[in-house]
Amino acid sequence: MAAPAEKLPGISIDVDDLISIRSHLSGLSLANIRRRASYRSGARDKRTRGRGMEYEETRAYVAGDDVRTMDWRVMARTGEAHTKIYAEEKERRFLLAIDLSASMFFGTRRAFKSWAAAQAAAHIGWLASFAGDRIGGLIVTPEIHHEVRPGKSRSGLLSVFHHLTEASRIQLPPTSKDCRLNFLLRELQRVVKPGSIVALVTDFIGIDDETLEIISALTRHNDINIFWIHDESEIRAWASGFYPVLSGGHRHGIEFDGSNKDDWLRQCQQGHQNRIETLCSRFKLPLIPVCCNQDISQQITQALKV
Repeated sequence: MAAPAEKLPGISIDVDDLISIRSHLSGLSLANIRRRASYRSGARDKRTRGRGMEYEETRAYVAGDDVRTMDWRVMARTGEAHTKIYAEEKERRFLLAIDLSASMFFGTRRAFKSWAAAQAAAHIGWLASFAGDRIGGLIVTPEIHHEVRPGKSRSGLLSVFHHLTEASRIQLPPTSKDCRLNFLLRELQRVVKPGSIVALVTDFIGIDDETLEIISALTRHNDINIFWIHDESEIRAWASGFYPVLSGGHRHGIEFDGSNKDDWLRQCQQGHQNRIETLCSRFKLPLIPVCCNQDISQQITQALKV
C-alpha cells in the first residue's frame, strides 16, 4: 500500500525531521563556508556591524546606520559618508531565502530538489542559531510566498520549518510553472537590512541579467552564501533511450541515442552551470552545490569541514 501523500520520503517536508538535524551538527561552523572562496571581506568567523568597543573596519554609510558610528576622518578625506564597524555585538540577522519554484518539485532519484532545499536550509539555520544569530526567512512557492522576520532564540527558525512543511503540500505537478527566483530576490532586497547574512537556496532555474543586478545590489552591504540545489540529470549526460515528458497536460517524448545531435542538452547543462559559477566568481560568493540524489547531511558536512 502506498504511503500517504503527506508522508512520502524525499518529497514531504516534515518539521520533526528538520528539528532532528540539530543533533548531527556538532563541531561544525558556517564560518568555514567563507574559507572556500576568495571572500570579499576575508575569512572571519563573524563580522559584526553593531556598536561596540572594538573597532573592526570602516564601510560606506547606508540608510539606517547609527549616526553615532560615523567615521568623520574618512568622510573628510573622501567627501563621502562612512561608518565604523565594531566587534562587540555578536548577534546578527540571518535570512534563509528559499526558492521553491515549480522547477524545485522535481527529482529523478532519492528526493525532490524542494526536499533537499529544506534539508540544506535546516542545516544552515541550526548552525546560525548556534552562533546566536536572529533567524528569519523568505520562502517562495509557485503560488505564494512567506516572510518570517528574524526572531530571537529559535522562534524564527521554527517558523521557517513550518512554512517549508506547508510548501511541500502543494498540488503536484504545480499549477503555476513560473520561475520565482527573481521575485524571491526582489522580496529579499525589500526586507533585508544592511549587515545581514543571507543563505540563498535555489536551483537557479530562470537566472538572467536581472538576477545579477539584484544580487550585485545585495552584496554591497550583506554577506551572501549560495546553495545550489540540483539533480544529477541537470549536470550529467543522459543514457540513451526514450524519455516521456508531460508538458501543459500533454505527453511528449525525447529520444536520446548517444549521437552528436544530443549535444544540445549538454550545452544547456553546461551553460546553466557556467552562469551560476560566473555569478559567484564575479561577486566572490561562496558556492555550495547540493545534489538531491545524494545524502544531504554528508554534502553539507563535507562543505563545512573544508
